[in-house]
Amino acid sequence: MKRLTGISRLVAMISALAVMIMIAAIIWYHRADPLIDNGLTVYTEPVGNYKVYTIEVVNRSESDIDIQSVTVNGEKMPNRVQLGITYDSGRLVQFLGDQTDPATKLMDFHDASILSQLSDQEIRTILANKVNSNKQTPIHYGVVVRYDEEPLQEVTIRYTYLGFTKVKRVTKWFDFGETP
Repeated sequence: MKRLTGISRLVAMISALAVMIMIAAIIWYHRADPLIDNGLTVYTEPVGNYKVYTIEVVNRSESDIDIQSVTVNGEKMPNRVQLGITYDSGRLVQFLGDQTDPATKLMDFHDASILSQLSDQEIRTILANKVNSNKQTPIHYGVVVRYDEEPLQEVTIRYTYLGFTKVKRVTKWFDFGETP
C-alpha cells in the first residue's frame, strides 16, 4: 500500500510539472515576436502622386516565417502588397519605382519564406564570395505596401511561426497627419 501511494505521488508530481511546462511554453509562444520591423521607407511616385511604403522586416528566430496576409488600417486590403528580398547585396529592400535596386526582387508574399537573420560575419562572407557563386542568398527582406484610399496608419501582417498564426501590427513608422 505504501508503494502505491509513492507511485501516485510521483505521477501527480510529474503531471503537475508537465502542466507547468505546457503553460510556460504557451506563455512564451504568445509573448514571442520573431518578426521585427526595423524601419520604413516611402516612395512617392512623381506623376501619379501615390505612395509605396517598404517596411524592413527581420526574422529573429531559428524557424522560417511565412506571411499569410497583409491588411492596412484595420482589415482593409491594400492596392498592392509584395514581399521584397535583396539577394547578395548589403542594400536594404526599398521600392523606388524604376530605380529599384536590381538585387531586390519583388514577389507575391506566398512565393518565399522569410529566413532567419544572417549574422554580420555570414553576410560579409556571402558578399565577399558572391563573384564565385551562382547561388543567390537572401540578405534583407521588406514588405512593400501601396494603399491609396486614405493615409496609412497601420499595417497588419499575419504570419505563420512554428506552425501557428501570429499577428504583427506595425504603427510606429507612420505619420498620422500625412495625406496620401
